[in-house]
This record gives sequence, structure tokens and C-alpha cells, in this order.
Amino acid sequence: MKEIVLTNHDLKVIILPYGGIIKELWYKGTNVVLGKKNAEEYLDNPWYMGACIGRYAGRLASEYTIDQVRYTHKKENAIQLHGGAQGWDKAVWKIYDLFHGTVPHVVLEYDCLEKDSGHPGDVSVLLKYSLRENTLQLEYKAKTTRPTPINMTNHSYFNLSGAPNLGDHELMIQADEVLELDHNLLPTGVINTVKKTDFDRNDLRSIGQSRYDDCFVLREKEAVNLRLKANSTKIQMDLITDQPGLVVFNPKELNGICFEVQKFSNAPNIPHFPNTIVRPCERYTQKTQFIFSNF
Repeated sequence: MKEIVLTNHDLKVIILPYGGIIKELWYKGTNVVLGKKNAEEYLDNPWYMGACIGRYAGRLASEYTIDQVRYTHKKENAIQLHGGAQGWDKAVWKIYDLFHGTVPHVVLEYDCLEKDSGHPGDVSVLLKYSLRENTLQLEYKAKTTRPTPINMTNHSYFNLSGAPNLGDHELMIQADEVLELDHNLLPTGVINTVKKTDFDRNDLRSIGQSRYDDCFVLREKEAVNLRLKANSTKIQMDLITDQPGLVVFNPKELNGICFEVQKFSNAPNIPHFPNTIVRPCERYTQKTQFIFSNF
């Protein structure tokens, strides 16, 4: 399986065209993401490790309506998770552009056909990974032939120390609200305050025993949306995004934590959520930066 290596003075990232996967991300000698040793192992990737998620990140109820037309898509247990069986994490992306100069980057391309996805419209996607000094930048662009829901993210799990747990990690999230979820982890439409709960991470504090599979509502116009620090390696990661939501996921089975920047799950069925329906006259765009430093 092909691997693409981008390097600069501070960072090295290894990208797989299969799934648009971030296989490795090195900052000054430390691999800060979880990954599999061999690229072929990603053919079985139930945790979506490092993958690009689409056409719709998160959970989507089995039906939704666009312009008074009801659509029923492929689902399991009444929901579709991360694009389902034909999700973009399992697609083989084409290399559209590759540059190893001052700002190394790779642009991957994928065409998702309506007949394969279960959603209306053919969608063409460009996914760009670039290294800018101490920053890994992800940029997404998509267009469609019919109105359709699009919500993309990356599913890397971060561990800034390589330790078997995140006991030395501290986390800050600039969010005052979190989405209420039902028994299927599907948003109900209710938005709750984080005050006096374990969701309040506006101040940097230890991850400790906290477990999340939840969507935080990010405050707008913050210089940094999230900060993660590992005291043993003195590595700090700041996250900056133009997306309104941040799903934080740190399952007990893995020694990493995932930050899925996106719009909200099930938004096509909840009118007051940020819109995720993209029309042929529009373009889906997203930009997210992971910035590494020492403290």
C-alpha cells in the first residue's frame, strides 16, 4: 500500500491514500498519533484510526428531508455512523498534487457517487495536508451535483507522550455548551451548559478518568479552540478550526484521544443546528490546524 511522506524541520507526517489516513505524525522525534505498524493493517480499521471521515461524520438518523423530499440511506441500528459501510475512510483516494518544497503538501481527490453512498448527489472532494513550520494543516473542499448532507473530519487519536495511558495529559476546550445525546449517542437537539459538569474544560486540567464520546459546542472567534499537553514530554498541541463542533472520543480500549472537528451529528433533522446541506451552487470548505510546541 502506498505511503506519502511529508517532512520539514519540525514535523513528519505519513499519509495513506487509502482512507486519507494519517498513519504517523512525528514532532521532534515523538510520534504523537496512534497507528498501525503496517499500512495493510488499515484494511481492518474499526476505530477509524487516522482516517478521513465522510460523507457525513458522526451519527445520522436513518431518514432526513431535503426540499420536501424524504431520503432513506444505508444504516445500522437506525443510524449511520461516519458514512457507513461506504464511508470515505475505506475509499482509495487519488493523488491530485504532491509537493516537497518549502511548504510540503499533498492533495488527495475522491469522487463519491450517489449510487454507492445511499445519499443524493455525486460529490467530488479535495483533501489537502500541508506542513507549515510546526503546524499540520488540513483543508477540505467538496462540491455536489444535488443537495446533500456533507460533514467531514479527521479521526486521529493523539498521545503526546507514547505512554500506555493519558495520565500525564492535560486538556483545555474552549466551549460553554455540549450537545445532549440519546441512547444511540444521537443528538436530541437540546444544548446543555457545561457549568459544574465534567464537560467544563475551559481551564487546562488533567484528563484523569474522564471518558468522552460527546460533542462540544466551540466558542466562536477563539485564538485557540483546544489545547492538549503532556507533562512527561513537554509537548503541547493547539487546535484551531473554523468548525462549530468538536467531538471528543477517548475509549478505554485505546491509549489516545480523538478530536473530531465538524458540524453537528444529525443536523439535517434538527433545524436549529448549523446547516450541513450543500447545494450544487455552493462549496463545502473546512480548515483545521494542529500546532505543536514545547513548554
